[in-house]
Amino acid sequence: MALVDLRWHARALLAQARWRRTRSAIAQWLAQAPGGFDDLLLFGASAGWMMDDAFLGRFRRIDAIDFEWAASPLFRLRHAGVIVSRRIRVTFHRVEALDNLEHLLALRPQALVLFDNVLGQYTLTCRDIERAERTLSDLQRRLRGRSWGSIHDALSGPGERLPVHAQPEPVMLPAGTPWPEDPLLAQVGGRGTWGDHLTRKVLPASAASTLIPWQLTPGYWHWLQAGWVTR
Repeated sequence: MALVDLRWHARALLAQARWRRTRSAIAQWLAQAPGGFDDLLLFGASAGWMMDDAFLGRFRRIDAIDFEWAASPLFRLRHAGVIVSRRIRVTFHRVEALDNLEHLLALRPQALVLFDNVLGQYTLTCRDIERAERTLSDLQRRLRGRSWGSIHDALSGPGERLPVHAQPEPVMLPAGTPWPEDPLLAQVGGRGTWGDHLTRKVLPASAASTLIPWQLTPGYWHWLQAGWVTR
């Protein structure tokens, strides 16, 4: 497990240039987060490779949930500048996020909740597709009364190897709009078999969202969905 963790972080470090436009799009979406919160409950923090310091700097306290052993030291190192300068209190919880959701929500009842690229991986970590789909579809009920957001994998698969300047722009998805699946794949030259991460019911139909392209590795793409829900 430790070796897998380190391989992921090494790949993320080396991919920062290729991910530049994706990180920028995520930063723009994070800037739209609901205001008026001093605390952040951050699920799936990892090392915060795609996280924006300007967003983190809005909070006095961050409770981060990530089961990975390397998440805490790498997150603190990568975002040391804003953590130190803004005197943010950062606490990591090494527990499984969705199994402990109610407990964690109760710890910080006034916090803004953010799922950071974790829900799209649930079908892999759960290993039970039917259970995963039920759990993801039930999140809206479990989060009722809270302001929250999620950025998560929606689709992934092979496509063209595109340089950064040629990568497509994010796509706005107004509330209630059908998924433009074929146009999304066409923008990245999608071919072969693509995976569906079963996250299309995570956000309520009444929530607008942003679809963000992410060339995870050269020629292998994810389309991320990002949206906010206000109480």
